[in-house]
Amino acid sequence: MRLGCTLILKEVAHRRVGFFLSLVAATVAVALCVAIWMTQSAAEKETRRNARDIGSNVFIIPGSVDIYDYHQSGYSQKTMGEEAVDKMVSAGKISYNHLIPTLTAELSLRGRKVRLTGTATAKHPQQRPSKSKMGVVVEPGHVHLGSEVGRLLGAKKGEEIVLFGRNWNVERIAPEMGTVDDITILTDLGDAQSVLERPGQISEIKAISCVQCDTPEDRSLATLRTELAKILPDTRVYLMKEIADARVKQRRMMDSYSPFVIVVLLIASAVWLGILAAINVRDRINEIGLMRAIGYGSGIIGFLVLGRAALVGVLAALFGCVIGYFLALTYGPEMFPVTAGAIRADWSLFGFALLAAPLLAMFASFVPAAVAVRHDPAITLRQDRIG
Repeated sequence: MRLGCTLILKEVAHRRVGFFLSLVAATVAVALCVAIWMTQSAAEKETRRNARDIGSNVFIIPGSVDIYDYHQSGYSQKTMGEEAVDKMVSAGKISYNHLIPTLTAELSLRGRKVRLTGTATAKHPQQRPSKSKMGVVVEPGHVHLGSEVGRLLGAKKGEEIVLFGRNWNVERIAPEMGTVDDITILTDLGDAQSVLERPGQISEIKAISCVQCDTPEDRSLATLRTELAKILPDTRVYLMKEIADARVKQRRMMDSYSPFVIVVLLIASAVWLGILAAINVRDRINEIGLMRAIGYGSGIIGFLVLGRAALVGVLAALFGCVIGYFLALTYGPEMFPVTAGAIRADWSLFGFALLAAPLLAMFASFVPAAVAVRHDPAITLRQDRIG
């Protein structure tokens, strides 16, 4: 064993370039795998957050609403009690989350039809707590104006305006969206109820479906409707297919992307290490033949090739983990600013890398090692005599 280690170190010192190239390839693979693994949790959380921010994909409206009127106007003209949200919150584990009550109506403003929408902070069922906020939160006494409404009123952010007989502070003027949002005035739910003289009433409840992503669409909608019928029998629910599909596709893509990249990195690294090991064996074929001729067995020959590969793997694990930690902790928060807190140094990766990297390097060098072990020393001696 000591002789084999000495020969490996001497060979590394003699063929520094080849060893360095192998070390670089393995180190890059380890570093990238560690960095990807450490940022995976933040990436998944940010993907879920972005998917959530696409918008609500479930809409709960009073059962008496005419569906033709609902789709033509874009909102429910009939209302239901605000306590409907509280019933869903206390219903236990249901397939709904991020429940946002809203009240919407059309009003006349300076000869134009505008839409007034009151909204409240999202609520969560007791079995589905959430620390993150969803939706736009408007403080009481404040308004968010759509771009066209802001232009109509000549309003500016931060100033006070008079609307519907009340004073409001303009908290935000939204950029042009090209949708009905451009002619919408967004307020706190309580303020909208006061303006419209509909205390305790809401038009609809916006929510996000929490049915498993791999559930077929018809079963997903059936699950939502079955659960809602038990909680709010006088309502009906609609699932926005495009938004739901977009959310599912985004999450599935993220779930499969990181493992795919890691597998590609490992395969590419193994192929590269195998090629370099084959070149190393080819360059040492005369040396190997002479060693076999003077009595060294297959064990020591194989140990020289595989031991060199193991040394590459150990050093790559050491350097790669340090670099991977640095990349994840330095650049991870910039890539995933919303969920940067989920990026932490996972020291268990260090032990795993110390085990996996040498094994991968040895596996990649197995074929070259087999060639070296099976080499016939007579061929080397015959070539030397001819030379």
